[in-house]
Amino acid sequence: MHLIDCHILTLPRFDPSWVEELRGDLSAEPVNQHWIPGIDGDLAAARVAGFSQGSAPFVTSADPDDRILPGTFAALLKVLQDNPDAPFAWAGEQMVRKDLSHFKAPHVWPGGYHPVSHVKRGTHVHGVKLYRRALVMPLLGDMLQAGPCCEFLLDLAIIKPYTNPPRSSYPVHLPTVGRLWRLHGENGSWKIGVDDFDRMACVLGFPSIQALRNAVLRNTSP
Repeated sequence: MHLIDCHILTLPRFDPSWVEELRGDLSAEPVNQHWIPGIDGDLAAARVAGFSQGSAPFVTSADPDDRILPGTFAALLKVLQDNPDAPFAWAGEQMVRKDLSHFKAPHVWPGGYHPVSHVKRGTHVHGVKLYRRALVMPLLGDMLQAGPCCEFLLDLAIIKPYTNPPRSSYPVHLPTVGRLWRLHGENGSWKIGVDDFDRMACVLGFPSIQALRNAVLRNTSP
């Protein structure tokens, strides 16, 4: 058994060849694979079911329309083992077309984590992530309430950037591309709107996503 449990949510709309490509990617990584059915229209419930799989000390996920580059999870695991105070680690991502050709600059962050970037830029802390299971499990109930922004809520609830946390508790960034984010007509992210972000913010105790952003701006040390 590996130290990482990785869940993959399957849906019939994804190209079977893409699914097999990802299966091959993960078979070369130090992860226990948990392939479970996705739930159309309820990402939160599906993610909660996914993170509940297995008992390894680290947890992650992969989407069946994306690719994971060789060595990514091994590198993320080492980062967390080398930084015991870090709640999670993440690698960058590259947006690609269906045929995996690049069309935008990769999302990597040489400066590492920054609270303001986290709440203002959708691509910050959005690559491939590896969490400590002990921090994820207590937040599954909140994730269920957060709708399609459940993963955004998970990261925010772990870090609490609106409280000006110490830098020692920041997540660690691996400033390389670890995920190829395949964009196509069925991407769930196209369907997320401001109301969904507001719903997520309410779970964290803020009336709106803008109020949450304002709190981070007020509380972040220069």
